[in-house]
Amino acid sequence: MKLCIKNIDIYSESGFIKNGSLIVDGEIIAEISSEQVTHRNSEIIDGENLIAIPGFIDSHCHGGGGFDCNNGDLESILGACDFHGKHGVTLIYPSLAANDLDTMEKGLKSIRKAMKLNKPGKPQIGGCHLEGPFLNKKYKGAQAEEHILTLNDEYLKLYDRYKDVIRRTTIAPEVEQNVEYFPSIKSMGIQISIGHSCATINEVEYAINKGATSVTHLYNAMSQTKKEGAFRVGGVVEAALTFDSLYAEIIADGWHLPKELLQIAYKCKGADKLIICSDANMAAGSKHGQIIHSCGMTYIIEHGVAMNETRTSLASSISPIDTMVRHLIFNVKHPIADVIKMSGATVAKLLNIYAHKGSVSTGKDADINIVDKNFDIVMTLCKGKINY
Repeated sequence: MKLCIKNIDIYSESGFIKNGSLIVDGEIIAEISSEQVTHRNSEIIDGENLIAIPGFIDSHCHGGGGFDCNNGDLESILGACDFHGKHGVTLIYPSLAANDLDTMEKGLKSIRKAMKLNKPGKPQIGGCHLEGPFLNKKYKGAQAEEHILTLNDEYLKLYDRYKDVIRRTTIAPEVEQNVEYFPSIKSMGIQISIGHSCATINEVEYAINKGATSVTHLYNAMSQTKKEGAFRVGGVVEAALTFDSLYAEIIADGWHLPKELLQIAYKCKGADKLIICSDANMAAGSKHGQIIHSCGMTYIIEHGVAMNETRTSLASSISPIDTMVRHLIFNVKHPIADVIKMSGATVAKLLNIYAHKGSVSTGKDADINIVDKNFDIVMTLCKGKINY
């Protein structure tokens, strides 16, 4: 049976439609109309005073709802994904931080199993974002230093063994020979992001030539302009804002980045190159004062964010993407259409899945959020079936 959502405002791929109709047939968006269209024998939903937008794509998420993807077990992967599904995420990439290699490999195996369980009505698991262990200890952030490694021929085999699972990876290119492995990793169909890095702008440019296409959580855990003698040299931040080819993640929870830095990023990159990621940990959805343990580290939840015990470094967010979308629209004052793009279409383009994900468009997967005027989630469709 087809599903018809009538009398609804739609942010479609081709533009904004007022009081239109959406027809979903199975897993696919079958029709988008500016008129009130219904089909016989269809389930009809009245969308009066509501808005249809693309389902959110979270390309960087460590957990949520008390579930920690870094534990490596299947229950944690599925539990975290279900939590974010209640916040409008229709496609998610569980992320693994630097940990002992046995646990990381266990996590990769669990994500592989979880991908095989994908079905309509649940957020789809697109693969893993491997955020470590090949980082720079100087910019480790809240990651465990004892687990940070340098890429070599043996570790490259890890990527090869799980090239069906790893869809993204964050690497510091300036550490020893890390960057020289970029072409091999790229050839496996894995998207390479620069992060937890103290690279200079010239080293970033070299990494781009070797295959890097994004930076991980812009401004956080990365180098900025420094002086070398009498002269200033740009870092990863300046490279991200300068090089048009680079996409940039932003953690738009209102804590990792003040409004002014979000505005600078938007002015430099635009909605076509900025992507919203939750970078959420297991405490997403929790309240002030909770203490959590992950990857052998202890973190405390204070003032809407996770911090290490010394409170010298932020340790991922506790905010799902729907919260970030509202922050960007109502507090930072970004245009609605651009915020929607940054949470869907731009992420899909980075990950080369835009042909069937990331926008409300005829023929694409029916991954749709129905929201009210405050952009609170009213209903979520994952491949045409109601999840929330």
